[in-house]
Amino acid sequence: MSRRRRGGGGLGRGGGFAPRVARPVGRAALALRDEGIGVLFGQRLQQGRMDGFAARPGAWEERRDVAVAALHDRFPSQTYPRRYRQLLAGGRGLPLGNPTSITLLCRDKLECQRVLEGGGLAMPQVEEDARRFAGRLQGWGAAFLKPRYGALGCGVRLVAPGEALPAMGEGAVAGVREPLLLQRAVPPPAGWSGWSLRVLAQRVPGGQWVLASRVLRRSRRDPVVNVARGAEVLMAEGVLSEGALRRLDEVCLGVAGQLAGSPDGERIVELGVDAVVDTDGGVHVIEVNSRPRGRLEAMAEVDPGRYRAAHVEACARPLRYLSWLAGRG
Repeated sequence: MSRRRRGGGGLGRGGGFAPRVARPVGRAALALRDEGIGVLFGQRLQQGRMDGFAARPGAWEERRDVAVAALHDRFPSQTYPRRYRQLLAGGRGLPLGNPTSITLLCRDKLECQRVLEGGGLAMPQVEEDARRFAGRLQGWGAAFLKPRYGALGCGVRLVAPGEALPAMGEGAVAGVREPLLLQRAVPPPAGWSGWSLRVLAQRVPGGQWVLASRVLRRSRRDPVVNVARGAEVLMAEGVLSEGALRRLDEVCLGVAGQLAGSPDGERIVELGVDAVVDTDGGVHVIEVNSRPRGRLEAMAEVDPGRYRAAHVEACARPLRYLSWLAGRG
């Protein structure tokens, strides 16, 4: 995004323009407007100029041919790859957050883990060769079989020795098969099928990282810990020990700092770090997402009075950082 005098744009989701001004993303756009940061949502971009919608009190205002200074990428590129390539071509030369290189790295669960492990982060073991799945699983006792390029928990399942272990499966895009990998399961706290954490790390002007939220999902019957299938969602504070929270923060800030040191790292605006909790309350990072969403929104729905403002700020923070970044250019 950028200062209003220069214009700013966001690559929205496919299938049409959806958000209402009353929703957090709309309120964030209005707040940024008051700060002098213009925000435009759209899907048509040519030579750095965008057609889209700008937030105004009570309504969205259609705008055409607006000069854009920076782009916030939230487009579903796996579902609409051709359209995504066209958008990138139309914004060539503009600061893009998150940069495509980081999106591709985080999407590839195996490569991302290798990079993080190379920086010294310990993660649950993985196996990518389907010929070794059965032997690995026999030694581990339990593992998660997951799409290598998956998202939103699609196609993930807990497996035990003796179960079928295919080499390919469907991931986030319906009808598209991709390689599967095996990741060793971390035993959950007693009496639970799984505890899963999502930590939202975001950039602020100046380049520093802040942890916007630490959301916990847990379930007594679903090892994938999916809210849509009944998992409980709550803030990690007050549930995890102070020691576990400190360790979680250290690890997540370390992950963000390591990825920020990559060639395109300055343009990373936010990351979602996923971790699980073991039987002793320890935390283990299992993957990183370049387009995090949904966890703080779920808390805002549970307790609007406590979390609605935080949700709005989480929507605004990446755009504010992009505005600062574009202003340096």
